[in-house]
Amino acid sequence: MYMSNQEDRFDFSDSDNHGNQGERYRKSSEDKKDNGKADGINWGDKIFFMIQESAESMDFAELSHNIQKTIDVAREETMKQVDKAKTEAAKQIDRAKEEAARQVDKAKEEATKQIDKARGYQSSQAYVNVGHGRKVIAGKLKKNPGLYSGPAEIAVGAAGLGAFGGAGIGLGAFLGAVAFPIGAAITSVAVMIPFTIVSAFLLGRGIFNSKRARRIRKYASIWTGKPYVMIEDLESRVGWDRKKILKDIHFLTDRELIIGAELDAGETCLMLTDESKQQYASAMAAKRQREQEEVKAREAEEALKAAPFEQREIHRIKKDGQEYLEQLAELKKEIVSDEMRRKVEQMETLTARIFVCASEHPESISQTDRLFKYYFPSVLKLLKVYEDVEKQPVQGENIRKTKKEIEDSLDTMNQALEKLFDEMFQNVAMDISSDIQVLEVMLKQDGLTEDGIHADQKEPMLKL
Repeated sequence: MYMSNQEDRFDFSDSDNHGNQGERYRKSSEDKKDNGKADGINWGDKIFFMIQESAESMDFAELSHNIQKTIDVAREETMKQVDKAKTEAAKQIDRAKEEAARQVDKAKEEATKQIDKARGYQSSQAYVNVGHGRKVIAGKLKKNPGLYSGPAEIAVGAAGLGAFGGAGIGLGAFLGAVAFPIGAAITSVAVMIPFTIVSAFLLGRGIFNSKRARRIRKYASIWTGKPYVMIEDLESRVGWDRKKILKDIHFLTDRELIIGAELDAGETCLMLTDESKQQYASAMAAKRQREQEEVKAREAEEALKAAPFEQREIHRIKKDGQEYLEQLAELKKEIVSDEMRRKVEQMETLTARIFVCASEHPESISQTDRLFKYYFPSVLKLLKVYEDVEKQPVQGENIRKTKKEIEDSLDTMNQALEKLFDEMFQNVAMDISSDIQVLEVMLKQDGLTEDGIHADQKEPMLKL
Protein backbone atom coordinates (compact mmCIF):
# COMPACT_ATOMS: atom_id res chain seq x y z
CA MET A 1 0.00 0.00 0.00
CA TYR A 2 2.80 2.32 0.95
CA MET A 3 4.78 1.50 -2.17
CA SER A 4 1.79 2.02 -4.35
CA ASN A 5 1.17 5.39 -2.75
CA GLN A 6 4.83 6.24 -3.12
CA GLU A 7 4.79 5.19 -6.73
CA ASP A 8 1.69 7.25 -7.26
CA ARG A 9 3.38 10.23 -5.63
CA PHE A 10 6.59 10.15 -7.69
CA ASP A 11 5.51 8.59 -10.93
CA PHE A 12 5.14 11.79 -12.90
CA SER A 13 5.55 9.91 -16.18
CA ASP A 14 1.98 8.60 -15.92
CA SER A 15 0.51 12.05 -15.61
CA ASP A 16 0.57 14.42 -18.57
CA ASN A 17 0.13 17.45 -16.35
CA HIS A 18 2.98 16.45 -14.10
CA GLY A 19 5.14 15.56 -17.09
CA ASN A 20 4.41 18.90 -18.65
CA GLN A 21 5.16 20.65 -15.37
CA GLY A 22 8.55 18.89 -15.07
CA GLU A 23 9.33 19.77 -18.65
CA ARG A 24 8.51 23.38 -17.91
CA TYR A 25 10.88 23.36 -14.89
CA ARG A 26 13.67 21.83 -16.97
CA LYS A 27 13.20 24.44 -19.67
CA SER A 28 13.06 27.19 -17.03
CA SER A 29 16.34 25.97 -15.52
CA GLU A 30 17.99 25.74 -18.91
CA ASP A 31 16.76 29.22 -19.79
CA LYS A 32 18.13 30.60 -16.54
CA LYS A 33 21.43 28.83 -17.14
CA ASP A 34 21.53 30.48 -20.55
CA ASN A 35 20.78 33.85 -18.97
CA GLY A 36 23.82 33.33 -16.71
CA LYS A 37 24.90 36.43 -14.86
CA ALA A 38 21.76 38.39 -15.61
CA ASP A 39 19.27 36.26 -13.66
CA GLY A 40 21.51 33.96 -11.54
CA ILE A 41 20.60 30.37 -10.52
CA ASN A 42 17.19 29.38 -9.14
CA TRP A 43 18.24 26.79 -6.59
CA GLY A 44 14.62 25.71 -5.89
CA ASP A 45 14.12 24.81 -9.54
CA LYS A 46 17.40 22.94 -9.56
CA ILE A 47 16.41 20.80 -6.55
CA PHE A 48 12.98 20.18 -8.06
CA PHE A 49 14.62 19.13 -11.31
CA MET A 50 16.84 16.67 -9.40
CA ILE A 51 13.77 15.17 -7.65
CA GLN A 52 12.00 14.96 -11.04
CA GLU A 53 14.89 13.07 -12.61
CA SER A 54 15.11 10.69 -9.65
CA ALA A 55 11.37 10.03 -9.80
CA GLU A 56 11.47 9.30 -13.51
CA SER A 57 14.45 6.96 -13.14
CA MET A 58 13.24 5.54 -9.83
CA ASP A 59 16.83 5.94 -8.57
CA PHE A 60 16.85 7.71 -5.17
CA ALA A 61 20.25 6.49 -3.97
CA GLU A 62 22.11 9.75 -4.60
CA LEU A 63 19.17 12.12 -4.25
CA SER A 64 19.80 13.10 -0.62
CA HIS A 65 23.52 13.59 -1.27
CA ASN A 66 22.90 15.68 -4.38
CA ILE A 67 20.33 17.83 -2.61
CA GLN A 68 22.73 18.46 0.29
CA LYS A 69 25.54 19.24 -2.14
CA THR A 70 23.31 21.64 -4.01
CA ILE A 71 22.32 23.33 -0.76
CA ASP A 72 26.00 23.67 0.19
CA VAL A 73 26.86 25.14 -3.20
CA ALA A 74 23.90 27.48 -2.89
CA ARG A 75 25.08 28.57 0.55
CA GLU A 76 28.63 29.22 -0.75
CA GLU A 77 27.30 31.09 -3.76
CA THR A 78 25.05 33.16 -1.52
CA MET A 79 27.97 34.01 0.77
CA LYS A 80 30.03 35.01 -2.27
CA GLN A 81 27.23 37.28 -3.42
CA VAL A 82 26.97 38.76 0.09
CA ASP A 83 30.74 39.35 0.20
CA LYS A 84 30.63 40.86 -3.26
CA ALA A 85 27.78 43.11 -2.21
CA LYS A 86 29.71 44.15 0.89
CA THR A 87 32.81 44.88 -1.18
CA GLU A 88 30.80 46.88 -3.70
CA ALA A 89 29.06 48.76 -0.89
CA ALA A 90 32.42 49.54 0.72
CA LYS A 91 33.72 50.84 -2.61
CA GLN A 92 30.63 52.99 -3.02
CA ILE A 93 31.10 54.35 0.51
CA ASP A 94 34.79 55.09 -0.17
CA ARG A 95 33.93 56.85 -3.41
CA ALA A 96 31.25 58.84 -1.63
CA LYS A 97 33.72 59.83 1.08
CA GLU A 98 36.30 60.90 -1.51
CA GLU A 99 33.71 62.91 -3.40
CA ALA A 100 32.52 64.51 -0.17
CA ALA A 101 36.12 65.36 0.76
CA ARG A 102 36.67 66.92 -2.68
CA GLN A 103 33.50 68.94 -2.31
CA VAL A 104 34.56 70.11 1.16
CA ASP A 105 38.04 71.09 -0.13
CA LYS A 106 36.46 72.89 -3.05
CA ALA A 107 34.09 74.74 -0.73
CA LYS A 108 36.98 75.69 1.57
CA GLU A 109 39.05 76.89 -1.36
CA GLU A 110 36.16 78.94 -2.73
CA ALA A 111 35.50 80.41 0.72
CA THR A 112 39.17 81.31 1.10
CA LYS A 113 39.15 82.99 -2.30
CA GLN A 114 36.12 85.01 -1.32
CA ILE A 115 37.80 86.05 1.95
CA ASP A 116 41.00 86.97 0.13
CA LYS A 117 38.99 88.95 -2.39
CA ALA A 118 37.13 90.76 0.37
CA ARG A 119 40.43 91.65 1.99
CA GLY A 120 41.87 92.77 -1.33
CA TYR A 121 44.61 90.14 -1.07
CA GLN A 122 46.13 89.37 -4.49
CA SER A 123 42.74 89.53 -6.11
CA SER A 124 44.04 89.96 -9.66
CA GLN A 125 45.75 87.22 -11.63
CA ALA A 126 49.54 87.45 -11.88
CA TYR A 127 51.44 86.41 -15.03
CA VAL A 128 55.00 85.48 -15.94
CA ASN A 129 56.72 86.59 -19.14
CA VAL A 130 58.21 83.51 -20.87
CA GLY A 131 59.63 85.35 -23.86
CA HIS A 132 58.55 86.10 -27.43
CA GLY A 133 55.71 88.21 -26.10
CA ARG A 134 54.07 85.24 -24.39
CA LYS A 135 52.78 85.25 -20.84
CA VAL A 136 51.54 82.39 -18.72
CA ILE A 137 49.70 82.48 -15.43
CA ALA A 138 52.03 82.62 -12.42
CA GLY A 139 52.63 79.38 -10.56
CA LYS A 140 51.61 77.13 -13.45
CA LEU A 141 53.15 73.65 -13.40
CA LYS A 142 55.03 72.41 -16.44
CA LYS A 143 54.07 68.91 -15.38
CA ASN A 144 53.16 66.99 -12.25
CA PRO A 145 55.36 63.87 -12.05
CA GLY A 146 53.49 60.85 -10.76
CA LEU A 147 49.99 62.14 -11.46
CA TYR A 148 49.45 59.50 -14.17
CA SER A 149 52.56 57.34 -13.92
CA GLY A 150 51.95 56.72 -10.20
CA PRO A 151 48.63 54.87 -10.64
CA ALA A 152 50.12 52.94 -13.59
CA GLU A 153 53.08 51.80 -11.46
CA ILE A 154 50.66 50.81 -8.69
CA ALA A 155 48.64 48.68 -11.12
CA VAL A 156 51.71 47.00 -12.66
CA GLY A 157 53.38 46.48 -9.30
CA ALA A 158 50.25 45.03 -7.67
CA ALA A 159 49.64 42.71 -10.63
CA GLY A 160 53.26 41.55 -10.70
CA LEU A 161 53.39 41.11 -6.95
CA GLY A 162 50.24 39.01 -7.01
CA ALA A 163 51.31 36.97 -10.02
CA PHE A 164 54.97 36.30 -9.22
CA GLY A 165 54.59 36.26 -5.45
CA GLY A 166 51.56 33.99 -5.60
CA ALA A 167 53.20 31.75 -8.17
CA GLY A 168 56.31 31.43 -6.01
CA ILE A 169 54.31 30.56 -2.91
CA GLY A 170 52.10 28.12 -4.81
CA LEU A 171 55.05 26.47 -6.53
CA GLY A 172 56.88 26.12 -3.23
CA ALA A 173 53.83 24.56 -1.55
CA PHE A 174 53.31 22.15 -4.46
CA LEU A 175 56.93 21.03 -4.61
CA GLY A 176 56.93 20.54 -0.86
CA ALA A 177 53.76 18.45 -1.03
CA VAL A 178 55.11 16.10 -3.71
CA ALA A 179 58.41 15.60 -1.83
CA PHE A 180 60.45 17.33 -4.54
CA PRO A 181 64.20 17.61 -3.76
CA ILE A 182 64.82 20.64 -1.54
CA GLY A 183 67.64 22.10 -3.65
CA ALA A 184 65.65 21.89 -6.83
CA ALA A 185 62.57 23.31 -5.07
CA ILE A 186 64.51 26.30 -3.76
CA THR A 187 66.01 26.91 -7.20
CA SER A 188 62.58 26.81 -8.81
CA VAL A 189 61.05 29.20 -6.27
CA ALA A 190 64.07 31.55 -6.36
CA VAL A 191 63.34 32.28 -10.04
CA MET A 192 60.25 34.22 -8.91
CA ILE A 193 62.03 36.31 -6.25
CA PRO A 194 63.61 39.00 -8.54
CA PHE A 195 60.30 39.55 -10.33
CA THR A 196 58.51 39.77 -6.99
CA ILE A 197 61.04 42.34 -5.68
CA VAL A 198 60.75 44.46 -8.83
CA SER A 199 56.96 44.35 -8.58
CA ALA A 200 57.06 45.36 -4.92
CA PHE A 201 59.41 48.24 -5.78
CA LEU A 202 57.09 49.46 -8.55
CA LEU A 203 54.13 49.26 -6.19
CA GLY A 204 55.90 51.25 -3.46
CA ARG A 205 57.22 53.89 -5.86
CA GLY A 206 53.84 54.23 -7.49
CA ILE A 207 52.15 54.83 -4.12
CA PHE A 208 54.81 57.42 -3.13
CA ASN A 209 54.68 59.29 -6.46
CA SER A 210 50.89 59.24 -6.57
CA LYS A 211 50.60 60.74 -3.07
CA ARG A 212 53.16 63.43 -3.87
CA ALA A 213 51.38 64.29 -7.12
CA ARG A 214 48.10 64.78 -5.23
CA ARG A 215 49.84 67.07 -2.74
CA ILE A 216 51.43 69.11 -5.54
CA ARG A 217 48.07 69.46 -7.27
CA LYS A 218 46.68 70.85 -4.00
CA TYR A 219 49.56 73.35 -3.71
CA ALA A 220 49.10 74.50 -7.30
CA SER A 221 45.40 75.15 -6.74
CA ILE A 222 46.39 77.59 -3.97
CA TRP A 223 49.29 79.51 -5.53
CA THR A 224 48.31 79.57 -9.22
CA GLY A 225 47.73 83.15 -10.35
CA LYS A 226 49.42 84.76 -7.34
CA PRO A 227 52.71 86.68 -7.42
CA TYR A 228 53.93 84.86 -4.31
CA VAL A 229 52.77 82.56 -1.53
CA MET A 230 53.97 82.43 2.05
CA ILE A 231 54.94 78.96 3.26
CA GLU A 232 53.12 79.68 6.51
CA ASP A 233 49.88 80.38 4.60
CA LEU A 234 50.39 77.25 2.52
CA GLU A 235 50.90 75.19 5.66
CA SER A 236 47.70 76.48 7.26
CA ARG A 237 45.69 75.88 4.08
CA VAL A 238 46.73 72.28 3.41
CA GLY A 239 47.31 71.17 7.01
CA TRP A 240 50.47 69.17 6.22
CA ASP A 241 53.87 69.22 7.90
CA ARG A 242 56.13 72.16 6.96
CA LYS A 243 59.11 69.88 6.23
CA LYS A 244 57.02 67.82 3.81
CA ILE A 245 55.78 70.97 2.05
CA LEU A 246 59.31 72.36 1.67
CA LYS A 247 60.57 68.99 0.41
CA ASP A 248 57.85 68.95 -2.27
CA ILE A 249 58.63 72.57 -3.26
CA HIS A 250 62.37 71.80 -3.52
CA PHE A 251 61.48 68.82 -5.70
CA LEU A 252 59.61 71.17 -8.04
CA THR A 253 62.07 74.09 -8.04
CA ASP A 254 65.18 71.92 -8.45
CA ARG A 255 63.63 70.47 -11.61
CA GLU A 256 62.20 73.86 -12.72
CA LEU A 257 58.70 72.41 -12.88
CA ILE A 258 57.05 75.68 -11.70
CA ILE A 259 57.37 78.40 -14.32
CA GLY A 260 59.52 81.24 -12.94
CA ALA A 261 59.34 80.10 -9.30
CA GLU A 262 62.06 80.68 -6.71
CA LEU A 263 62.18 79.96 -2.97
CA ASP A 264 63.70 82.67 -0.78
CA ALA A 265 66.85 82.08 1.27
CA GLY A 266 64.92 81.80 4.51
CA GLU A 267 62.45 79.31 2.98
CA THR A 268 59.52 81.47 4.07
CA CYS A 269 58.18 82.62 0.70
CA LEU A 270 57.79 81.08 -2.77
CA MET A 271 58.13 83.87 -5.36
CA LEU A 272 56.28 83.23 -8.60
CA THR A 273 56.83 86.42 -10.66
CA ASP A 274 59.79 88.63 -11.62
CA GLU A 275 58.21 91.55 -9.75
CA SER A 276 58.04 89.61 -6.50
CA LYS A 277 61.69 88.55 -6.94
CA GLN A 278 62.75 92.18 -7.47
CA GLN A 279 60.79 93.29 -4.43
CA TYR A 280 62.41 90.52 -2.42
CA ALA A 281 65.90 91.53 -3.62
CA SER A 282 65.22 95.17 -2.66
CA ALA A 283 63.88 94.13 0.73
CA MET A 284 66.92 91.93 1.37
CA ALA A 285 69.29 94.76 0.36
CA ALA A 286 67.48 97.14 2.72
CA LYS A 287 67.60 94.53 5.45
CA ARG A 288 71.36 94.03 5.00
CA GLN A 289 71.92 97.80 5.10
CA ARG A 290 69.76 98.10 8.20
CA GLU A 291 71.68 95.28 9.88
CA GLN A 292 74.99 96.94 9.02
CA GLU A 293 73.76 100.22 10.48
CA GLU A 294 72.61 98.44 13.62
CA VAL A 295 76.02 96.79 13.95
CA LYS A 296 77.75 100.16 13.56
CA ALA A 297 75.39 101.71 16.10
CA ARG A 298 76.12 98.95 18.61
CA GLU A 299 79.85 99.27 18.05
CA ALA A 300 79.64 103.04 18.48
CA GLU A 301 77.58 102.63 21.65
CA GLU A 302 80.07 100.14 23.11
CA ALA A 303 82.97 102.42 22.18
CA LEU A 304 81.16 105.37 23.78
CA LYS A 305 80.70 103.46 27.05
CA ALA A 306 84.45 102.93 27.22
CA ALA A 307 85.24 106.56 26.26
CA PRO A 308 86.24 109.27 28.78
CA PHE A 309 83.52 111.34 30.49
CA GLU A 310 84.23 114.43 28.41
CA GLN A 311 83.79 112.56 25.13
CA ARG A 312 80.52 111.03 26.37
CA GLU A 313 79.24 114.49 27.24
CA ILE A 314 80.10 115.79 23.76
CA HIS A 315 78.19 112.91 22.21
CA ARG A 316 75.20 113.59 24.47
CA ILE A 317 75.03 117.29 23.62
CA LYS A 318 75.25 116.56 19.89
CA LYS A 319 72.47 113.96 20.06
CA ASP A 320 70.13 116.07 22.21
CA GLY A 321 70.76 119.15 20.10
CA GLN A 322 70.04 117.30 16.86
CA GLU A 323 66.74 115.96 18.20
CA TYR A 324 65.66 119.41 19.35
CA LEU A 325 66.51 121.03 16.01
CA GLU A 326 64.51 118.35 14.16
CA GLN A 327 61.43 119.01 16.31
CA LEU A 328 61.86 122.75 15.78
CA ALA A 329 62.01 122.28 12.00
CA GLU A 330 58.82 120.16 11.99
CA LEU A 331 56.88 122.79 13.93
CA LYS A 332 58.17 125.56 11.69
CA LYS A 333 56.64 123.82 8.63
CA GLU A 334 53.15 124.16 10.12
CA ILE A 335 53.43 127.86 11.00
CA VAL A 336 51.79 130.26 8.54
CA SER A 337 53.01 133.62 9.81
CA ASP A 338 56.17 134.74 8.02
CA GLU A 339 57.25 136.85 11.00
CA MET A 340 56.91 133.91 13.36
CA ARG A 341 58.77 131.64 10.97
CA ARG A 342 61.62 134.16 10.87
CA LYS A 343 61.85 134.11 14.65
CA VAL A 344 61.94 130.32 14.69
CA GLU A 345 64.69 130.33 12.05
CA GLN A 346 66.71 132.78 14.19
CA MET A 347 66.29 130.40 17.14
CA GLU A 348 67.47 127.48 14.99
CA THR A 349 70.62 129.39 14.00
CA LEU A 350 71.48 130.44 17.56
CA THR A 351 70.80 126.98 18.95
CA ALA A 352 72.99 125.29 16.32
CA ARG A 353 75.87 127.69 17.07
CA ILE A 354 75.57 127.02 20.81
CA PHE A 355 75.72 123.25 20.23
CA VAL A 356 78.77 123.59 17.99
CA CYS A 357 80.51 125.78 20.53
CA ALA A 358 79.68 123.38 23.37
CA SER A 359 80.97 120.35 21.44
CA GLU A 360 84.20 122.14 20.56
CA HIS A 361 84.67 123.49 24.08
CA PRO A 362 83.40 120.83 26.53
CA GLU A 363 84.00 123.10 29.52
CA SER A 364 80.94 125.12 28.46
CA ILE A 365 78.60 122.11 28.22
CA SER A 366 77.26 122.73 31.70
CA GLN A 367 75.78 126.01 30.49
CA THR A 368 73.56 124.17 28.01
CA ASP A 369 72.00 121.76 30.53
CA ARG A 370 69.31 124.26 31.64
CA LEU A 371 68.37 124.71 27.98
CA PHE A 372 67.39 121.05 27.63
CA LYS A 373 65.80 120.71 31.05
CA TYR A 374 63.65 123.87 31.15
CA TYR A 375 63.81 126.28 28.22
CA PHE A 376 63.60 124.06 25.13
CA PRO A 377 60.58 121.98 26.34
CA SER A 378 58.73 125.24 27.09
CA VAL A 379 59.56 126.65 23.66
CA LEU A 380 58.26 123.51 21.91
CA LYS A 381 55.06 123.63 23.93
CA LEU A 382 54.49 127.30 23.05
CA LEU A 383 55.08 126.64 19.35
CA LYS A 384 52.53 123.80 19.36
CA VAL A 385 49.97 126.11 20.98
CA TYR A 386 50.76 128.79 18.39
CA GLU A 387 50.24 126.26 15.59
CA ASP A 388 46.85 125.23 16.99
CA VAL A 389 45.47 128.75 17.52
CA GLU A 390 46.74 129.84 14.13
CA LYS A 391 44.56 127.18 12.47
CA GLN A 392 41.39 128.42 14.12
CA PRO A 393 38.90 129.71 11.49
CA VAL A 394 37.94 132.71 13.62
CA GLN A 395 40.81 134.84 14.94
CA GLY A 396 39.22 136.57 17.92
CA GLU A 397 40.75 138.96 20.41
CA ASN A 398 41.90 136.24 22.80
CA ILE A 399 43.55 134.27 20.00
CA ARG A 400 45.38 137.35 18.71
CA LYS A 401 46.51 138.14 22.26
CA THR A 402 47.79 134.62 22.79
CA LYS A 403 49.71 134.71 19.53
CA LYS A 404 51.28 138.06 20.41
CA GLU A 405 52.40 136.78 23.81
CA ILE A 406 54.02 133.71 22.23
CA GLU A 407 55.77 135.87 19.62
CA ASP A 408 57.13 138.16 22.35
CA SER A 409 58.30 135.18 24.39
CA LEU A 410 60.20 133.90 21.36
CA ASP A 411 61.94 137.28 21.05
CA THR A 412 62.90 137.03 24.71
CA MET A 413 64.20 133.50 24.18
CA ASN A 414 66.28 134.53 21.19
CA GLN A 415 67.83 137.38 23.21
CA ALA A 416 68.68 134.91 25.96
CA LEU A 417 70.30 132.56 23.45
CA GLU A 418 72.37 135.42 22.03
CA LYS A 419 73.55 136.32 25.51
CA LEU A 420 74.37 132.68 26.32
CA PHE A 421 76.31 132.32 23.08
CA ASP A 422 78.23 135.53 23.85
CA GLU A 423 79.06 134.31 27.37
CA MET A 424 80.30 131.01 26.01
CA PHE A 425 82.57 132.92 23.64
CA GLN A 426 83.74 135.12 26.50
CA ASN A 427 85.19 132.05 28.17
CA VAL A 428 86.67 131.03 24.87
CA ALA A 429 88.12 134.54 24.39
CA MET A 430 89.73 134.41 27.84
CA ASP A 431 91.33 131.12 26.99
CA ILE A 432 92.54 132.53 23.71
CA SER A 433 93.99 135.63 25.47
CA SER A 434 95.91 133.37 27.82
CA ASP A 435 97.26 131.39 24.90
CA ILE A 436 98.30 134.61 23.13
CA GLN A 437 100.14 135.88 26.19
CA VAL A 438 102.00 132.61 26.57
CA LEU A 439 102.93 132.68 22.89
CA GLU A 440 104.26 136.25 23.09
CA VAL A 441 106.39 135.44 26.14
CA MET A 442 107.93 132.47 24.37
CA LEU A 443 108.64 134.52 21.25
CA LYS A 444 110.19 137.27 23.36
CA GLN A 445 112.42 134.81 25.17
CA ASP A 446 113.65 133.47 21.86
CA GLY A 447 114.29 136.99 20.58
CA LEU A 448 111.78 136.63 17.79
CA THR A 449 109.70 139.68 18.67
CA GLU A 450 110.29 143.19 17.26
CA ASP A 451 111.95 144.42 20.48
CA GLY A 452 114.19 141.38 20.64
CA ILE A 453 115.39 141.95 17.09
CA HIS A 454 116.32 145.63 17.74
CA ALA A 455 118.20 144.66 20.91
CA ASP A 456 120.31 142.22 18.95
CA GLN A 457 121.26 144.93 16.49
CA LYS A 458 122.75 147.13 19.32
CA GLU A 459 125.20 144.36 20.26
CA PRO A 460 128.78 144.97 18.84
CA MET A 461 129.64 142.66 16.01
CA LEU A 462 132.53 140.27 16.52
CA LYS A 463 135.58 140.95 14.51
CA LEU A 464 137.89 138.32 13.16
